[in-house]
Amino acid sequence: MIITEERVEEQTTMASRKGFEIVLTASRAVMSNYRGNQGMGLSSAFPSHPLFAPFIQPIFTLESDEEGRMQQTHLGLGKIEGALLDEGFSRNQVIVADPTKLNKVIGPNTKAVGITCLDPLGLGYGVKVTSFLIKKLKLPYSQSIIARYFQELITDKTFQRFREKGDLRTIVGGPGVWQIADTGMQRSLGIDCIVEWEGESIAPRLFRQAIEGVSLPQNVRGRALPPREVPLLRTPSRCGIVEITRGCGRGCRFCYPTQIPFRSFPIDIILHEIRLNRRGGIPQVSLHSDDAMRYGSNSLKPNPKAMLQLLQAVKEETQGRRFGFDFFSVASVMQNPRLLGTIAEYMELGGRHFSTIEVGIETGSPDLLAKHMPGKVKPFKTREWPHLVKEAANLLHELQWIVCYSIILGLPDETPDDIQRTNELVDDLKDFNCVIIPIIFMPAGGFRRRHSFGIEDMSHAHWDLYLNCMELILKNAQLFITHSFSPFLQRMVRGAMNFGLGYIRKKIRKWRWTLHRQGFSSQTEEEPLLATPAPVQKEAIH
Repeated sequence: MIITEERVEEQTTMASRKGFEIVLTASRAVMSNYRGNQGMGLSSAFPSHPLFAPFIQPIFTLESDEEGRMQQTHLGLGKIEGALLDEGFSRNQVIVADPTKLNKVIGPNTKAVGITCLDPLGLGYGVKVTSFLIKKLKLPYSQSIIARYFQELITDKTFQRFREKGDLRTIVGGPGVWQIADTGMQRSLGIDCIVEWEGESIAPRLFRQAIEGVSLPQNVRGRALPPREVPLLRTPSRCGIVEITRGCGRGCRFCYPTQIPFRSFPIDIILHEIRLNRRGGIPQVSLHSDDAMRYGSNSLKPNPKAMLQLLQAVKEETQGRRFGFDFFSVASVMQNPRLLGTIAEYMELGGRHFSTIEVGIETGSPDLLAKHMPGKVKPFKTREWPHLVKEAANLLHELQWIVCYSIILGLPDETPDDIQRTNELVDDLKDFNCVIIPIIFMPAGGFRRRHSFGIEDMSHAHWDLYLNCMELILKNAQLFITHSFSPFLQRMVRGAMNFGLGYIRKKIRKWRWTLHRQGFSSQTEEEPLLATPAPVQKEAIH
């Protein structure tokens, strides 16, 4: 029997009237394409307070058709869709849905809703970094945008109505699912099954069980699949994100990707997904990896031959359009500076052409590095870390990368000397084109269920380091706006920044001057700089 496109469309329309058996979705903050600028997703960490919302909410656009099927999707959710289609489910059964159109896709036939989440309860580092500054400025603060959108999704009227009937199962996964598991809020949120780690290996079985009415495990962990077994995308990936590797394998105790094995995807798979995105109207190509210079390597050492083959293939496929990477590591950069230069040549960096990249520093202290992340510096010695960071920063600067570095405040066993050494390293990086994000320690990775570092734990030395980073961010934020954002977002963000940046920078300088004048004594001996935030409540959301 030949099934025409018209027949498929008719069947899909019939399915949507009674609801799709499997609905895959995410909150608006996760599903949006941020008007084509991936970096703008960080704005979801801002409060949902009316003071901020009118400027930020227009960023979170959604593109879906009349029946509610997304035209672009979050990468992880797209892989789950691919896994289900590979296992025999059809598009008449499965939909990647617009979270604002659940009334069109959930119905009597719906047996399972799968949700991916990044920061569902607002406990992630982005929210912490933002909230610290906003509270310090004595500006009104409320629930973060990303947490608010998750709450709106999980309490959607249509979603709740069919859950209350008892036939619909809710399965939640994604990088932020630990927050729900570790706060004990799974039951109050009405979540039947939590999926941790890589979900593609286990999703088909779980959704099949949901359709058949078989009870689901409360918590399950997926396994790492070989690259050829990872399903292909069927829906274009928002902002043109394409995986070139998965995992890291360096073993940093605080980080999830470093706990899973490093794998590289074959070039034919990478090109297939670039083409899929292009056909879906997404011109940009963002090659995703947690350590891109190790593409094709079976060790911690870069593989120049494999990287060159990848660069040649992507360059030919993109046909003159620019492409980029998202993460480099200091150790990989320093092992092969020549390879870094080759990457810059293929990306045509130089002159007026820049590219942005993220690099994790985490600490300026070799002692803290040795305790919690010794693999981060390999094959070099931990005592060389500050020197390696500065040399890598110089190389990246000269080759026209604008770098977003990260450091972590509040790591376990951190001493005042560790904080001071990190602050000195921040000072050493100020002459380069960069910003430094002061991540506030959260109990993830190998530190799960440990005490989370909060405002009440900040010493004066922590505040000085935090404000030092924030001052650099405000100074160099214009670089990211000019070279990363579309003209529309440049106009919108510049207007807001020009209004408030000068005032905020003056306040930060005043606070730092006060801190240095008072000395860096422990907050336990003085009045706290900020009030302690309320703990996470475990009651149900209604």
